Amino acid sequence: MNKMMTYLLVSIVAIIAIIFLVGLFIPRDRTFIKTAVLNSDVSKVFNLVTDFRNQTTWRNDVKEIIVINDNTWTEVPIKGTAITFKVKNKVVNKIFEIEIVEPKNFNGYWVGTFKQTKQDLTEIEFKEVVTISNPFFRTLSYLFVDLDKIMESYLQNLKQKLSE
Repeated sequence: MNKMMTYLLVSIVAIIAIIFLVGLFIPRDRTFIKTAVLNSDVSKVFNLVTDFRNQTTWRNDVKEIIVINDNTWTEVPIKGTAITFKVKNKVVNKIFEIEIVEPKNFNGYWVGTFKQTKQDLTEIEFKEVVTISNPFFRTLSYLFVDLDKIMESYLQNLKQKLSE
């Protein structure tokens, strides 16, 4: 029994070490970009995206929004870890930039750019950059967190809310 416990302990330590070592070779930053052309006025799209208080009415991945103040809120997802965001830059109908404040095991930012076309369509670009310093968490993020899928879901929810 004692030998079996030793093998088990050594195996667990080896797995953790491998996850950590793999993380050393994975880039710290993960960048995701989504673009779309929407058949809606830029102000309507911008107001919808920047109104974080009401995102639970149109996003199917968010359970709750906890408002801290006019520029800071916590997004509680249906699955996963709650994330606190803070507005860094907001230029009406042009740019909306937010940064990740919590949790502390990663940081990053999200930038939405909005442009009205001559045909009264709205071109959007959403860029998310997540930085994970800890090599262990970096590996786990690649294995278990599909940020591209999360951004695609956000974009699809937005289009659905806009009836597109």
